[in-house]
Amino acid sequence: MSSNEVSQVTDEITQQNTKHEEIKKSIKKGGPYSKNDKDARRDEVYRLHFDYGYSARKISELTKINRNTINGDVDYWYSQILKDVDYISPAKAMMIYLEQMEIQQTRLREWLDKVTSNPERMAIERLMYEINSKILHTFQKLADSEVRTHNKTIRWVNEFMKKNNYSQRYMTFFDTISVSKEAREKIRKIIDEDRKRVN
Repeated sequence: MSSNEVSQVTDEITQQNTKHEEIKKSIKKGGPYSKNDKDARRDEVYRLHFDYGYSARKISELTKINRNTINGDVDYWYSQILKDVDYISPAKAMMIYLEQMEIQQTRLREWLDKVTSNPERMAIERLMYEINSKILHTFQKLADSEVRTHNKTIRWVNEFMKKNNYSQRYMTFFDTISVSKEAREKIRKIIDEDRKRVN
């Protein structure tokens, strides 16, 4: 382990881990972490995992904290990030990727305020542009994934309805096909008449 890697772990976590080891020797049951210690440890795991991209194993090596504890913290942060996301995998992985890029973008914006030379400013602005491009590209992938998921769901529902002899079928309006003006009017008329009949 390099000295640079060691310096990436905050002093607070290093001291906390020393204290944790001492408490662990004297307590046989129950977790020795207080709520404040747990929050500080989780914040550090978030920083090392998302800012530096370290795996749980690497974070465990750097902090000298049990790997199962680190795995639990990483799982906690993933659940927090994905808590309000309705997408089905692989979109979940993309949301985590977006979170990482937004953190990088924020850090670059802070650096941009500090630099004074034009070459440095241009280099940072170029990196910010590349991150923005990646974010837009990722949102496009999310949209594509949502369409695929929706279409798959519609197919499954229609197969179920056919198998169980229901008279209705569902159509998705994500479908985009090129038809003549007359065909479009006929399709629209059929849909409107069918809706009136069902209602």
